[in-house]
Amino acid sequence: MIKRSIAIRLTVLAFGALSPLGAASAADLPVKARPIVAATFDWSGVYVGAHAGYGGGMKDWDVFAGDFVARGPLVGGQVGINKQLGSVVVGVELDGAWADIKGSQTINFGGPLLNITSTQTLASKIDGIATFTGRAGLAADRWFVFAKAGIAMLHETHNVNNTGFQLVGGAPFVISATAAGDEVRYAPTLGFGSEYALGGNWSIKGEYDYIHVDARNTRLAGTSNFNGVVAPAVVGVRVDEAIHLAKLGVNYRWGGVAIDPGFAPVPPVPGTNWTGGYVGVQGGYAWGGKSFPPSAGTLITTDPVSYDMRGWLGGGTIGVNAQAGSFVFGVEGEILGTGIRGSRTTVATGLGITQTTNFDSKIDWLALATARAGFVVGSNLLLYGKGGVAIAQETHNVSAFLNQPGVGTLSTTVTAKPVHTGVVAGAGGEYAIAANWSVKAEYDYVRMFPQQATATGILSLNAPPNVGNLDNFQRYTKLNQDLHLVKVGVNYHFNPVQAVVAKY
Repeated sequence: MIKRSIAIRLTVLAFGALSPLGAASAADLPVKARPIVAATFDWSGVYVGAHAGYGGGMKDWDVFAGDFVARGPLVGGQVGINKQLGSVVVGVELDGAWADIKGSQTINFGGPLLNITSTQTLASKIDGIATFTGRAGLAADRWFVFAKAGIAMLHETHNVNNTGFQLVGGAPFVISATAAGDEVRYAPTLGFGSEYALGGNWSIKGEYDYIHVDARNTRLAGTSNFNGVVAPAVVGVRVDEAIHLAKLGVNYRWGGVAIDPGFAPVPPVPGTNWTGGYVGVQGGYAWGGKSFPPSAGTLITTDPVSYDMRGWLGGGTIGVNAQAGSFVFGVEGEILGTGIRGSRTTVATGLGITQTTNFDSKIDWLALATARAGFVVGSNLLLYGKGGVAIAQETHNVSAFLNQPGVGTLSTTVTAKPVHTGVVAGAGGEYAIAANWSVKAEYDYVRMFPQQATATGILSLNAPPNVGNLDNFQRYTKLNQDLHLVKVGVNYHFNPVQAVVAKY
């Protein structure tokens, strides 16, 4: 027992003597350090800002056969909140703007030949727009590229002024009416944009939004005048519209440079970085089809009139990309002049009458607002898909010549210049050829929504003793069109896509 007690004490003393040495030795052992993550810009936080822009689109009145383009400026502000998780940013935004987006159309009909004249003027104005949207996108340090969707609220005013004159039994008979009204309309909205962070919590942004407003009944009230007898007038109208907005703005955000190591942004793969803004030029060829509704511009035929559209296109591109790993998300705007056109001549007979009708359509310009997403392949190639909204201004001419032997002839020529709206989907590839330069090839398919158009012109009658000209109009209730686009182009990137490697 004595020997065991002595052994235990010696063991304790030995551990006590060695403990400082043991502690020192443990301290000297190498320990794996926490990874050092470079500070980067964090888009999380609340922000407020202001914006200005321009908007426009078609307004289609169903009762009064009016179809016209409204255009004008807007200015307003926004407030929102973001949360960044890794390279992904999500948020919500409320914005409101004063607007002066307005348009009108005057339609004349008749003349001395019929002893009837009619002048109708329709006008609409959007004076306020508010949207509540969700935003989601990809951040790459100071670049944030996003898509958004939500609800839009528009305040609008409409008015109509109609004046007619007719000789009844040799005495003039005057009919006139005026009516006006306002409404608040709600509609879905979607958009694409990008934002770049400056110093001191400030950022700048560019954005495109599309608002589609379905027709609904709106009450217009006013007065009518039947040859001097004035009475109240009430009419219901339905106005369908497609509105496009382009906005530039500035935001101030409460936040700053920060990083959460648990949700660190994903750096781009080595050797390539498509993040940043770019501009470019492109050209190509397009083909597709145009369809007019049954009886369009004719008095005899009832079949739809379809014909091919084809021609060149060329213009400019502006866009922004953000890259995380090998994934790239971007937004892009394109404006293209075109030589795309098509025509067809139809001949119909019946009741001893022969009618020849010529249809001709031309796309004056085509614009695309899209989001695109893809992956980097190898070191220089970006393969992507894209989708968004297509906008085109077109000119449609329809002329008809009607001949009835022994009676006379009737001819008319009318012209419409509507703005068509549709959707676009496509795919392509872009290849970096130098530090700031890339080339691309792309295919897009465009499908336009059915569009109403009211064409105006002159009708000439030569059926003695009735000889003369009349003001005339023709409404086309459903114009359809699709297009296939093949494009090649070159882009200049403000941030180098390829790293410059020194040679020794």
